[in-house]
Amino acid sequence: MIQKFMLNSLSQPQPPKYLLGEQINPAPRLVAVIMLLLLMLGVSVYFIKKFPVSDAILPLAQQTVTLQSGQSVQLLLFANSRVNNHLLQATADTVSAALMQCSKSPWQQVYLSISHEKQILNISLKGERNGRLALRNIKADDSDRQMGFINQQWLQGVHLCD
Repeated sequence: MIQKFMLNSLSQPQPPKYLLGEQINPAPRLVAVIMLLLLMLGVSVYFIKKFPVSDAILPLAQQTVTLQSGQSVQLLLFANSRVNNHLLQATADTVSAALMQCSKSPWQQVYLSISHEKQILNISLKGERNGRLALRNIKADDSDRQMGFINQQWLQGVHLCD
């Protein structure tokens, strides 16, 4: 009878004794995964703080214009390509000459850029009025692509000076 039982037990397939799921309790495995994720998050935060990524765009040119009152205004030129640099510089010279005629200006910084197609001039003005930050953005379209409309009168009309 013992032999018969042994033969039956040998002939019947038995489940494997060492399955991975049976050996490891799922709770410690979950804790290990969470710890690993927290470690990866901590390392990521460390490297982001230690090596910040800067997308700062530096101006093509920068100059300081001194007004009649002695006030200084920064003129910053920005260009996406080299195609417009000569036109941008000519525009900056016109704006600079207009600023020098001002007795004072509410603007501390004047940013200039021209679109790649040479059709749109962007003038961004940053200053202070009554102790508060003042911003103004002017977009001017020029279909003849020469920016010939920019003159002392036009700049006075957009209130470059006080």
